[in-house]
Amino acid sequence: MRALQVMIYTRKFLRTLKKESIVSIIIGIVITILVMAIIGEDMFEEYGGTVKGFFCIVSVCIWVGIFNSIQLVCREKNDIVKDELDKSLHASSYMAAHFIYQFFLSLVQAIIIFAIFWIFVHDSQYISGNPLSYMFTIFLIIYASDAMGFAISSAVPTPIVAMTVMPLFLIVQLLMAGVLFDAPEALAALTVSKWGMASFGRIGSLWGIIMPSKEGEKITEGVNEVLSGMGMPEQTTELTAIEEHGMFDGSTAVSWGIMVLFIAIFFAISVLALKFTTRKLKK
Repeated sequence: MRALQVMIYTRKFLRTLKKESIVSIIIGIVITILVMAIIGEDMFEEYGGTVKGFFCIVSVCIWVGIFNSIQLVCREKNDIVKDELDKSLHASSYMAAHFIYQFFLSLVQAIIIFAIFWIFVHDSQYISGNPLSYMFTIFLIIYASDAMGFAISSAVPTPIVAMTVMPLFLIVQLLMAGVLFDAPEALAALTVSKWGMASFGRIGSLWGIIMPSKEGEKITEGVNEVLSGMGMPEQTTELTAIEEHGMFDGSTAVSWGIMVLFIAIFFAISVLALKFTTRKLKK
């Protein structure tokens, strides 16, 4: 019965959410182009530009993901959801159908955002890492943020409230990314932005990549000895080794796994919040 409900509602969302999905995709394209046009030329060329570029991409992905889902559940509570839950529709089936649809929407958005990102940075002399790993990270950030949007939408009563609280969640993500401020590690670990930044740092092999620094950071001790051993000329300008910066601690697999865990947790929260709020509506 639940599998059938998931199939029915997935088909329904494929029919009814097409226009909204197209708008979300277009907005993502426009924002990504604007961001990359501004910061793209500095990415993988110097430390500050690389970190700012990753931070902007993470921010775009989080915004796109939340925007995908922030209003979807709360606007149906007084109509379809309330009525159909009375007719044996399981909240978990309803949310699973939403998550399946958003999986494919997030994948399309990730491919497009990655393509724009790669067009701007692929010629950089310092770029490294598997392109598919970058794309997968972008997908996980979008999808995890999408799942967070569902948790919010399931917990609030109306779309107006959802849009009102959305900036708060966005600001928390930006503050805890570890770029603008030195965020408390325990709190940062609870955000998608922190693990998105960690993933990008590891994929780009930023440990051991030596980049010119416009910020006057001192050269890592022993860098010239390493370069000399590789048969490369020693550097005379001030450089920075990004491995000195702790925001990228942890392996890529760990970062990916934590974002997948976030998706599962947000799904559970969405189901529980939906059951609770619709129960209140019935009263």
